[in-house]
Amino acid sequence: MPVFLKRNPLLDVTAVSNVFLLEYMPKAPEGFTKAYLLGLMQTGAPGAEVAGLDVSGVLGVSEAELARAFAYWQAAGLVRIVSDAPLTVEYLPAGASSGLAAGDAPRKYASLVAALQDVAGTRVFSGHELSEIYDWIEAFRFEEATAVLCVKDCLARCGARAKLWQMNATAKRWADAGVATPEEAERYLALEAQRSAGAQRLLRRWKRSRAATEDELALYTKWTEEWGFDESVIFDACAEMTSAAQPSFRYLDTILKTYRLNGAVTAEAAAELRRARDAADELARMLFERAGIRRTPTLAQHEQIDAWHDKWHMDAELLLYAADESRAAAQPFANIKKLVTAWYGANVATVAAAQEFERKKAASPAAQVKRTRAHNHHQRAYSDEELAKIGIDLLED
Repeated sequence: MPVFLKRNPLLDVTAVSNVFLLEYMPKAPEGFTKAYLLGLMQTGAPGAEVAGLDVSGVLGVSEAELARAFAYWQAAGLVRIVSDAPLTVEYLPAGASSGLAAGDAPRKYASLVAALQDVAGTRVFSGHELSEIYDWIEAFRFEEATAVLCVKDCLARCGARAKLWQMNATAKRWADAGVATPEEAERYLALEAQRSAGAQRLLRRWKRSRAATEDELALYTKWTEEWGFDESVIFDACAEMTSAAQPSFRYLDTILKTYRLNGAVTAEAAAELRRARDAADELARMLFERAGIRRTPTLAQHEQIDAWHDKWHMDAELLLYAADESRAAAQPFANIKKLVTAWYGANVATVAAAQEFERKKAASPAAQVKRTRAHNHHQRAYSDEELAKIGIDLLED
């Protein structure tokens, strides 16, 4: 097969469309036409592959300035940027109403492309990226200005080299939030800024200098908007993580879930919940001390004591009396449980009633074989200070 060579390619002629000369060239910014023509010269004919000449070197401009020039021609519908690293440009036929080639966005998006380039700075969008952004308008019903704000926000958060999937994820999040107009976008951005600021305040409290992750922002949003927590409650709840080596949003979420189940979403309600917890902790501590148990209650035992006091409405003084009567037992807590269960079944509500119950039980024929200390017990006097520690006011009776 014969091979034919050109002796001097510089003597060739580059065909330039009259449409380009009359419609596009007069409006083009200074220098952009030179970039277009030099690129066109290398294609040989519209649609051919770009190669060879160092256009930026010939024009004496930077790579970023050259990319901006071709972004302008992409917005005009004369080229398609296939890739920005390295800059790869496909020339399209220039026609009075041709727009972009088949399968690409119509010419109606030229103003959108120009606006996107203004917010992108040195970032040049490829034809594929622009096609995805056009889809936001078609699928999410974004106005063009909304799409521009979405891209601007993503670039601000993720950097100038933000990936397409990050921009798509941002657009979907906006659409899920009901954003369509620029006004809705501005309100949503203000709300996101508020969420981010709150999450960052938590991180600063824990001496973390990094930015909040998407998952952490989602948790903060759930607490404040879905669950309705005051921010003061969230920060006060951090005090319950003092024993944790690494405080975290996930750990705090567990604490706030308990608050929510108890209806403690305001500062006042949360403070009341903490007071009740402190009282319950002190009751459990005193009960074990009176029973001679030299360890802290397990979680199950703590829950059992809470159930006796809160659900069965057993008076704290009565529970402490059961602890005193179980001190000599082989298994003090098991004996407390036995006494309290029996008293609850018999509707015993006071220490005096419990003493009478035990006296009658001891006097019955079945109990003569084995006597307990309960019926011989002289009621112990509890000081006001002791009772106050577990939240009891004798005047309430």
